[in-house]
Amino acid sequence: MVSMMIEKPFDRGAYWALAATFFSIAFSIALGQVFAGVCLLLFLVAAARREIRLCWPLTAWMWLLFAAVACAVTLAVSRGGDPLKRCVKLGWFLLIPMAASLMTSPRRLRGLLRAFLLGCSVLSLRVLVINPVRAWRDPTPDFLTRLIDLGSMTHAQMLMLGLLAALALSVADRHPRMGAFWAGGQWALMGVIALALILSFKRGSWLCAMGLAGAFALRHARRALWVGLMAAVLLAMSLPPVRVRMAQIRAELQMEKGGRLAMWTRVAPTLARRHPMGVGYAGLTNRMMRRVDPRIERNRNHVHNNPLQVLIETGWIGLAVYLVWMAVGLRDALRLLVRSRAAPVELEAPALACLLMLSGLMLNGLVEYNFGDTELMMVYAILFGCMGGLCAWLSPAERLNPAA
Repeated sequence: MVSMMIEKPFDRGAYWALAATFFSIAFSIALGQVFAGVCLLLFLVAAARREIRLCWPLTAWMWLLFAAVACAVTLAVSRGGDPLKRCVKLGWFLLIPMAASLMTSPRRLRGLLRAFLLGCSVLSLRVLVINPVRAWRDPTPDFLTRLIDLGSMTHAQMLMLGLLAALALSVADRHPRMGAFWAGGQWALMGVIALALILSFKRGSWLCAMGLAGAFALRHARRALWVGLMAAVLLAMSLPPVRVRMAQIRAELQMEKGGRLAMWTRVAPTLARRHPMGVGYAGLTNRMMRRVDPRIERNRNHVHNNPLQVLIETGWIGLAVYLVWMAVGLRDALRLLVRSRAAPVELEAPALACLLMLSGLMLNGLVEYNFGDTELMMVYAILFGCMGGLCAWLSPAERLNPAA
């Protein structure tokens, strides 16, 4: 079996570059892209030296199909310039087959998740330290408003993913060799990430984290953890800044404000009727949106919803391919979790973490357009690859070598 093979130099180097990518993408897109490039080079060398066995899961085929549709639509509706430049971003999904080919043991998946948690810890320090200092230096119009403005949708979603991964690895992990450092350190890290998530002031990520963590606690945790999670949520909700942000949800649902409800019920349906083939990948502009509804905020070029954005940009065909693609990814996550129960104990918690992370991305994608965010696209790709790769090498009748 692949998991029993001795790691070769370039195979091992490509894996560590992938781990560095997952670590750094949590807090730096530039650094994450650099390590992804290094990973690609090492991966190609390893493939040429036959140190790895190429794995191309169904999610990778769906990526190619979606990219073909997106490029075709973009070329068809383009009226000049270089429309394919907008499609280059989809190339980051090449991480799917790379991650799948490198994911040959539960130990490697666990290492990737730990790298991501370390990256989230760096991001947490940035949010907890740098943002308040910047808000204090320029408290215009006031400190809280400035702090809220400094919050990043991308960072909040990264923190939400880190919190869910830490929760799964801390509570569901029954691996006897986990080690005291990670056993206690993950709980401490979970607290730091939770504080940073609160200070990001992004309500969609809050609600996704609370919903998935609550579902996880009901299914996998003891009553003490459920009570502790509920107490933490109630404590967070009692904070005045949090109450202020939650109260502002009503404004998002007022049509006259030009918020999300106006985008979902007026802009998206209108543009879908006018452009059934789509306006081209990354082709939606604020001007198009304001032509439909002048109340839409300026500088907005997306409708805060993955399926609706895909529909507008790539048409009904692109939406169909996208939905099947996401369904295949979710199927891989569920299949890996089911098969992990017949594998060594060290796989179950990482498999659960992947399911929670992918579910968090998809749920948050209903109120944010995270499918067009490069950092989060790379997270999607790595998760798809890891789950598809391990499913490819693990069948119900097989057992991965615990020492691999």
